[in-house]
Amino acid sequence: MKRTIVAAILVASLGCVRKPAPVATETMPVAPENRPAIAIEYVGVPKMAVYRQPALDAEQIGVYQISEAISILGRRGDWCEIRTYSGTGWVKAGDLITAAQKAEVEKIDTPRFFVQPELIEAGGRARGEIVFHAKVNTDGEVINVDTVQNTTGNIKLAEANADALRKARFFPMVDKGQRKTFVYEHKVYY
Repeated sequence: MKRTIVAAILVASLGCVRKPAPVATETMPVAPENRPAIAIEYVGVPKMAVYRQPALDAEQIGVYQISEAISILGRRGDWCEIRTYSGTGWVKAGDLITAAQKAEVEKIDTPRFFVQPELIEAGGRARGEIVFHAKVNTDGEVINVDTVQNTTGNIKLAEANADALRKARFFPMVDKGQRKTFVYEHKVYY
């Protein structure tokens, strides 16, 4: 009988205990780097700067390379907020491409200029052709230029064109997901 009374008292006392109210999840802020991505896009330029704020004069906090996958957290005008290795940052929306666009770009197996070489005027005095071989690194930067042929006879004109080619930039060449160096034959006609 004592056990029955003790059990009844215990059950009655447990019924009077108030359960804690659940915490509302809507009021708890989510850290920006933990927000779910609204899209996955890819870098469509050789090097893409990442900024702390959506402005070109903001502090640059990182760089991504062409074809790297980027998690988009939000969009504001011409800018996208992205997830970075250390939190979040902002990039120009125009520097990003979709998966379909990335697949099309990867099919291209010929070199493409990202920054064209400056056009050098001959002043009407030269006639002929200048041929260069430019060695391009995995980032699309011209690291060496050799003059292969110069039928203009104008050495200064050839040197000016070689300097212009050194300042040019290419989209990196990608083969089976790997960047590669290449040699580009560049011809200038006068």
